[in-house]
Amino acid sequence: MTKAVDAIGLAALRSPIPVRDSPRSPSRPPARRRKRLKLRFGRMMFAGVVIYLIGAGAVGELQLLKVQQDTHVVTTQLSQVQQHNRSLERQATYLRSTAGQAAAVRSQLHYAPSGTTPIIVKTSP
Repeated sequence: MTKAVDAIGLAALRSPIPVRDSPRSPSRPPARRRKRLKLRFGRMMFAGVVIYLIGAGAVGELQLLKVQQDTHVVTTQLSQVQQHNRSLERQATYLRSTAGQAAAVRSQLHYAPSGTTPIIVKTSP
């Protein structure tokens, strides 16, 4: 008896699934089933938030790159100005000395003073 029940169960499992025939005219081919994309509000909101975060991150990265580039340009200009200031300070220090004043008189006035007479440089207001 158990063998008969097992045989019936196996036959039921192996039998093909019945196909439902719809009443159609034989001249018209069967229509294809279209898959419909189910969009739910929650999924759309989640996708919108993800797209917004990606866009905001990209814009933030671009702004950060621009700020870094501007910082590099300003830092380079600052170092050039500081180097020029140091050069001017050295030149001013040299021109305050006696040797610097003599060199300035020689280069600007084309005058070669003797070493015994001190040079007095007067500036007009």
